[in-house]
Amino acid sequence: MGLFDKKNCDICGEKIGLLGNRKLDDGNLCKNCASKLSPWFEERRHSTVEDIKRQLEYREKNKNAVRSFSITREFSADRYHVFIDDNKGLFAVAFNMSEQDNPDIVPLSAITSCRLDIDEQRVEEEYKDRDGESRSYVPPRYNYSYDYKIKLGVNTPWFDDMDFKLNTFSVKDHERAKMMNYEQLASQIITALTGAPAPAPVYSNGMMNQGYPQQGNMMNQGYPQQSNMMNQGYPQQGNMMNQNAPQHGTMMNHNTPQQASGDTWVCACGATNTGAFCEYCGSPKP
Repeated sequence: MGLFDKKNCDICGEKIGLLGNRKLDDGNLCKNCASKLSPWFEERRHSTVEDIKRQLEYREKNKNAVRSFSITREFSADRYHVFIDDNKGLFAVAFNMSEQDNPDIVPLSAITSCRLDIDEQRVEEEYKDRDGESRSYVPPRYNYSYDYKIKLGVNTPWFDDMDFKLNTFSVKDHERAKMMNYEQLASQIITALTGAPAPAPVYSNGMMNQGYPQQGNMMNQGYPQQSNMMNQGYPQQGNMMNQNAPQHGTMMNHNTPQQASGDTWVCACGATNTGAFCEYCGSPKP
């Protein structure tokens, strides 16, 4: 048999095109049959023909669960939706709740873990000199962006995680309202799925603050150094930190709101505010 001879699908028996084969541990799978597998399934390459047949049987039965699923709560991210049927104790994570999409219907009791993971990306900002060459600022300036992902662990026969992003496009560091909205949505989803308050987000790349650059990074994002600030009319470093963002020590060490003079108030996260909600973490005014 030649290397490029067409093969037959070991599930449906149809011939497989040259680019349509999905290799199994002991056979071949056509593209059409592969599309019917769970979107959360990641072990196809190490599955046997019998494993795939059993999963496709489950996927057909799952359509009945989709038809009888009654949405009592729904949480909408940019693309994914979290659907909950409180009457039956079931949930699904999918683009749509339809028999055609056939989202996996999973018991809430199968959830083993659920948390928010925030990924930070940092890109250095540069400028062009007189010769058109790219140069770094001194001190370096950085542009930050963030992605918000729910890390959802489950105990099912076919997959053990259902991780999904809340945002489609990365959120820039100046988009404070978007940051707060994604963190609030994540908190609502985690509480709805687990029945417990959301744990603190897990920050990649050593982040310390919720959705914002670390204090050390913020000081390097294009702000003059303290020695230069005195000569350029900028406030001193300590004053600048109080005017633009809560100090790192305050955010980490204070757990109860403080009282401030006038119409301002200090949130538990350390931020000074004037409105009914904290500008940085979204907590209501005490």
